[in-house]
Amino acid sequence: MFNIDDNMIEFAERLLLPEGDIFDEERRNIIRCLESKDIQACPGSGKTTTLLAKLSILARQLPLKSNQGICVLTHTNVAVDEIRERLEGHADILFQYPNHFGTIQSFVNRYLAIPAYVDMFGKRPARIDDEFFLEYTERRARTLNRGVKFWLDKKGISIFDLRFNKDDFSISKKFDGPIIMKASSKSYPMLKEFKMNILQEGVLCYDDAYALAYYYLRKYPRIKEILSERFVYVFIDEMQDTDSRQNDLLERCFDSNSVVIQKIGDRNQSIFNSSSEAGWNVTAECLNISDSKRFSRTIAEKVKNICLEPQELKGNTSVPDIAPKLLIYNDETISNVLPTFGDLIFEHRLHETKRTIYKAIGWVGQPKDRRTLPSYFQSYGMPDVNKQQDFESLTDYLKMATIQSGDSIRNIQMLINRGILKSLRLSGVKKSNNVPYTQTTLNQALKVNQRELYDELYENLVRWCMQLSIGEDIILNLKEFITNLITQLGGDLNSGLAAFIEGPSLIQPIAGIQKQNLYVHEKENLKVSIQLSTVHSVKGETHTATLYLETFYRMYDIESIIEYMKGKHIPPRLETVSAALKMAYVGMTRPTHLLCVAAHQSGCEPHIEELEAAGWDIRRV
Repeated sequence: MFNIDDNMIEFAERLLLPEGDIFDEERRNIIRCLESKDIQACPGSGKTTTLLAKLSILARQLPLKSNQGICVLTHTNVAVDEIRERLEGHADILFQYPNHFGTIQSFVNRYLAIPAYVDMFGKRPARIDDEFFLEYTERRARTLNRGVKFWLDKKGISIFDLRFNKDDFSISKKFDGPIIMKASSKSYPMLKEFKMNILQEGVLCYDDAYALAYYYLRKYPRIKEILSERFVYVFIDEMQDTDSRQNDLLERCFDSNSVVIQKIGDRNQSIFNSSSEAGWNVTAECLNISDSKRFSRTIAEKVKNICLEPQELKGNTSVPDIAPKLLIYNDETISNVLPTFGDLIFEHRLHETKRTIYKAIGWVGQPKDRRTLPSYFQSYGMPDVNKQQDFESLTDYLKMATIQSGDSIRNIQMLINRGILKSLRLSGVKKSNNVPYTQTTLNQALKVNQRELYDELYENLVRWCMQLSIGEDIILNLKEFITNLITQLGGDLNSGLAAFIEGPSLIQPIAGIQKQNLYVHEKENLKVSIQLSTVHSVKGETHTATLYLETFYRMYDIESIIEYMKGKHIPPRLETVSAALKMAYVGMTRPTHLLCVAAHQSGCEPHIEELEAAGWDIRRV
């Protein structure tokens, strides 16, 4: 094993940092470290850049002795693409054999689920995708015995929730739940046959992939040894977002005695795990990145205790210190919260900064009897495009894209693409191996075989996205293109396709600019746009100013963490307080300059003096 020296780190600095910047000693220690270690990084610490520095250095040492590889695991394809782009070709070898660079799901699929499927059926699966699985299961539901359907309905169990159990491949309601009926019962074999038929036809949801992975590891216990010989280094980014099954599988795949495993993340930002405990138990011997490049010292001081486990947190001395604001309202003045936030942006001249991203965020976005995001902005209601909803008409894909236009062009394009792909599936257009197209495989096929059609699609997508973003209708043009595309690819213009592309919208329209969840604040010829979002949707983002809005989930979140806002920290005993702390920590560490928190006076009044003493600037709205 080699050592990483200062010359190697200086190479990475030239590659990744702005001219004149260098890695500090905390980051250099992490780059040098080539032993198994947890790395706890604070929000805005640039941990990905630090990981990239190490990877760029390791890439220059490849191939390693005995042709062993490096495994880098992330949570999203966006993260993979970002890392590839930032390395700018200097580490292409990391994406080649014997290395693996991809999402945890892609690792599970490639090394466990697909080999298990081949072992079980002698062929590769056609599709591993939750949305396609649900659509396919719905079509196959008519083959399920009527008596079994009645039993499931009586028990309140949906056929879409049936899973192969990870421990013995029996049928259970959840991936790791109990069996739903005795195997000796009359109905169980029919239920098992229904699930196995879908599986044998090559259609898998992600839970199926994990169940197959466990099956494969049970049948071939030497897999762990083989993978541990293949990869000498394993790096797991955003470790706090791994769920229990991912953690368990990774432990079963790699021998910690022979593989260097480094887990990188922030245990206090594990908002995608439902457990009240931190999803990642960081070892006491972890390495830390404690200074944030994102936010000011004042913000760092205020939020360092608003978390599950306090950690050293230093702010960026080059960012101006603006005292965090606590906006206190009552039932009559709640409508003044967003305008007050807008006024504060002007007051601190943040509309003049280079970055002009202002967001108002909250934990709960759905309308409820108690305060949620729509309580502050009546028309709030953006469905989450990332939940892969399946719509019944092409018009609804476009309507959803229009609703998303306040979010990003990427989301608009994704929804248009999903409408096109569903049209292809309904018309029977598939790849040569009888597998439905994904966006990637469709692009590849058109680029190679029908370049003119590929260019037409690309040019149309650019134009369609711009048209939808300004409210223009593209449905006629899109239907014409889809019909032509299906004809050229040999598909069937059948009644199912016609019902989809001609079907009416079932999504309720949202009027005016508010459909974008965008509040526009104007004052004395100045104007700023403030986007409303859930905390989950802004994780990883950087804002100029952030307004954290109190919402209700079992209890009002700000009221439940008021002691922590005073600078105190008591290990939380209630699950709701633990969850509220995780949400608040993620949300309140987004801004560079201005942090505002809005809460009802009923939960704040008894604490005003202590909050002021802790440094909060109290504003009544």
